[in-house]
Parts: sequence; structure tokens; C-alpha cells
Amino acid sequence: MNLISCLLKSFLSLFAIMRLTGMNTANPFSIILFLIFFYLYIRLSEPSIQTTVTSRDMWLSFLVATLFSSLTLAADYTKLLQGLTSTLFCLCILFLSFSGLFLLYYHAIRLLLIKSKLFIPDDSLYPVIWLPFVAFFVCLIAWFPYFLHEYPAIMTPDSLNQYAQVIGAYELTNHHPVIHTMIIGFFYHMGLNLTGNVHFGLASYTIIQMLFMAWVASYVIKTLQLAHIKTSICAVVICFYAFIPYHGIYAVTMWKDIPFAGCMTLFAASLLRFQLRNPSNNDSVKLKLSECFTLLVPYIFAGFMLCLLRTNGWYAFLLSLPFILYWNRNQLKLIIPVHLILLTLVLFVKYPCMNIYEIKQADFVESLSIPVQQIAKVLANREPLTEDQLLKLEHFMDIEQARLVYQPDVSDNIKNLIRSTGNEYLESHKGEFFSLWLSIGLDHPKAYFDAYISQTNGFWYPDVSYEVGLADGIYPNEWGLNWQPILRGSIVIKMRELLFKLHDLIPLYGFLWSIGGMFWTILLSQCISIRNERPVGFLIAIPAIALVLTLCIATPVATEFRYAYSLFFGLPLYLLVPFVRKK
Repeated sequence: MNLISCLLKSFLSLFAIMRLTGMNTANPFSIILFLIFFYLYIRLSEPSIQTTVTSRDMWLSFLVATLFSSLTLAADYTKLLQGLTSTLFCLCILFLSFSGLFLLYYHAIRLLLIKSKLFIPDDSLYPVIWLPFVAFFVCLIAWFPYFLHEYPAIMTPDSLNQYAQVIGAYELTNHHPVIHTMIIGFFYHMGLNLTGNVHFGLASYTIIQMLFMAWVASYVIKTLQLAHIKTSICAVVICFYAFIPYHGIYAVTMWKDIPFAGCMTLFAASLLRFQLRNPSNNDSVKLKLSECFTLLVPYIFAGFMLCLLRTNGWYAFLLSLPFILYWNRNQLKLIIPVHLILLTLVLFVKYPCMNIYEIKQADFVESLSIPVQQIAKVLANREPLTEDQLLKLEHFMDIEQARLVYQPDVSDNIKNLIRSTGNEYLESHKGEFFSLWLSIGLDHPKAYFDAYISQTNGFWYPDVSYEVGLADGIYPNEWGLNWQPILRGSIVIKMRELLFKLHDLIPLYGFLWSIGGMFWTILLSQCISIRNERPVGFLIAIPAIALVLTLCIATPVATEFRYAYSLFFGLPLYLLVPFVRKK
């Protein structure tokens, strides 16, 4: 019976893989794959492994395997069906594919959970004191060539818009966070006043950003040392920060997403430090003087910036707050005042300050990326709409123009179309818009589903291709700013191109460049935390998961790496925290 079960599992697994990859049924590698699957399933059914499986392993594996299989089907169902039109055939293919994928994910996750207890990275009781300083300077040295090549900074249209606000050419708005614009302006004017050189003013901000990101990396290393993570593993983390190319190129890019990633990582690291102190009596609730500077100030600063640098950062913080309070319930005398201070500062800036200075906020349509893309998908497919739906829709957008400008992975075209034709009407008829969106969706669910997948799949599915680090220098502009590389030449350009193509050539390494891959990794780390009863790992990752969920609700661009860069910068914490044992 066990033999038949393993044969069936092997066939279903092979079926799913062949449908996903488009492998021909007569391909000789299909036989090799079948034999590999059969061997693995036989081994996994041996008593030596079965006896180590707990009920927690099984239900965790079941839940996550179901999620991963569903996400794979949602993202790749067109590959699986390969042009089939028969409803019965399509349902059979999807069912068999789901079954095969579930078996693969289930057994792989179960094995990972079983073996995770053997990985013990936290026995370094005598950490190297100077290692955080090494991390700081190694990162700066490794990132410095990017600074010399991209001098004074990488500035895309978003960056140039903020620069225009800094110099007063554009009205100050919170479409790009005003606090980030003000930080840019502060260091820009400081550098400009020192030298009288506009480009050095911009470079002054870039240098500060590099210093901040390097300091966050060193803070992570120190936090891992406090958790007694081995020095050798900390050294690997330093190499990750210093030598993975996207860290270097983003350190010199003028986007809000870069300091946001640093602040989210700093928030997670300082949150971990709160757990490591975890007092068991009221006397130890009191902070030491050193902790005021190494724990309290970084935590409040990171939380404050997390809430103000990105709107979804504010939502991620609010979603995380109940969990943070619950997990720190034994030091509420400390944790409640800290969060009251943090919330007071954030709310003071978000409302009284913004209102007093009449800072213009992002318009309502900016938050409607998913709904307007779904409606535009129906229009682009030229699917039938009722006369009443068409009449109402004309109040919001030019229907024929929407059909022409629709892009499956970017909502800017449709949002700008609404801004130019129906923004005022939208602002005063929000209920009518949502009612119309719902009625169209009920008539055309498949178009809505396809539009949603196209707009978000890069954030929750690993096998989605996109380009990272292509922005170079300063984009064309009307303010006389231009790219002034200090490190230049064809060799430098070729090396840069190679560094940002290697992930497409090297297996496994490419997973470090996948947003969906990072999301799945964080979910698996959560499972390991639950399996090994390390709730701190669950807590640390909640803001990151909340961030991905907000992107899946309102992302303007699919697979935009910088939107999820905080997942990558905080990766060492998310991977290692599930194994931390309090000493």
C-alpha cells in the first residue's frame, strides 16, 4: 500500500511540474524526475522520519502548502491550462496540478520543520565586540564605488519631483512624504551653503543616507550578538549587506523607500532587543541609561519614521501594535508610555502640522490602483457593460482612452486619466464609484481576477521576472541637474551590468532577488518560530507581512522592488530570529 501511495504521489508531483514548465510528456527527463520523486517519497515514509513528525508539523505544513499551492495556481494557471478551453478538462488539470503541488510543498515544508530544530546558530557567548564597527565600515567601503559612479545620486522622476519641492519650484505636498522631502532639503541646503555647488548639496544627502543604512546594518549585527548568534553567521550577514549589489545601488538612490527599509529593519531589531531583555519582575522594567540610547531612542525614531515615510508603513505599524503590546505584557509599564509617545508624535505631525502648514495630501484616486485597474481590464477586453454602467463610468474616465492606455502592471495611466477627466466627480461620489466597481465585478469576475493577479503577483509569488537596479544617474530635467560620475569608463559600466544580471544566471542566488521569494521565506520562518515555540520570531516579522498585505491591497505598480526593499534589508533578522533562545 505504501508503494502504491508513493507511486501516485510521484505521478501527481511530476504532472504538476511538467504542466508548470511546459515539459513534453515524452521528455526523457520526466522519467528521471519521476524516479527522484519516488525515491524521496519512499525515504520520507520511513519510520525514522515519521516518528519525528508532530501534529504541529502536520497542520503547519498543511496550511502553508495549501497557501503556496493556491498562489502558484493563481499566478500560473494559464501555463497549467496551456490553451485548453473545455471547462471539464480545465477543472481536471487544475485539480491534478493542485494535488501535485500540494504534495511537493507539504513534504518539503514538513521536512524543513523537522530539520529546523537541528540548526542551532546561537551559542556564541563571547561575541567579538568590534564586529558591528566592522559591519559599518565594510558596508561603506563596499558601497563607495556605487557612490563614485552615480555621483551625486540616482534621481528618477520621483526624486526630481521632491527636488523641485525643495527648491520651491513645486508646491510642497505629501504625495511623496513631506518629512523625506524636508530631510533631503536640510542636507541639500547644508551642502549647498558649504560649497555653493548644487550637485554637492545633493551628494550631501546621499552620504547621510549611506551612513544611516550602514549604521542600521551594524545595529542588526549588534542585535544578533545580543541574541548570541555565532560570529561566523554574523560575518555572513555583513557580507550580505556589503556585497549584494542592490544594497549598494539603493544606498545611493534618492527614494523614500530606502530610508523606509532602514527604519523598518531598525524597528524590527530594536523590537527584538525588547524581547531579549524580557524582564520577569517589575524592578527590571526600568531602563538602564545605556538602553535609553541603544534601545529606546532607536525604537521611537524607527517607529516614527516608519509611520511617516510611507502610508502603508503607518498601517503596518497599526496592525502590529496589538501583537507588540501583547508580547510585552510583562513590561507594560515601559512599553505603553513608549508607544503613547510614539503615537502622539506621529499623530501630531500627520494632522495638526499638516493642517497648519496646509500640506496637500495624496488624492483619493491614488489609493484606488486595484479597483481602477480591474475596471480598465474589463474595458480593455471590450467585455459588455450595461448602458447604466457605461453612463456612470463616463463620469469617472474617458472609456475609449482607458482602453488604449491600460497597462496590466501599472495603474498610473488610468489614475492620471481619472485625474484629468473625473477627479472632482470621484471625490464627491466615492460611494457611487464603489457601487459601480462592485456591479461590474459581479458581471466580469474573471477579468477582475486577471487584473488583480497582473497588478500584484510579484509581491506574493516568487517566479515573476522584473529588473532591479537599472536606474542610472540623474534623469533629464529642467533644473540643470546632470549626472557627474567620478568613477566612469566602459569597464565600470560592464561590471555594473554583470552584477545586476548574475541573479538571472545563477540558481538559488536569484531567490535573493525575488520579492515573492522573500515573502515566502518570511512565512516559512514564521512556521519555524511556531513549530519550535519561538514566539519572538512571529512578532518580529508581523510588520513585514503587514507591509506585503498593504501592497496587495493598493500597489500602484506590480513587482516594484523598492516597494518591498525592507523585506530584503531585514532578511537576516527574519531568518535568524526563529532560532533565538533567550539566555
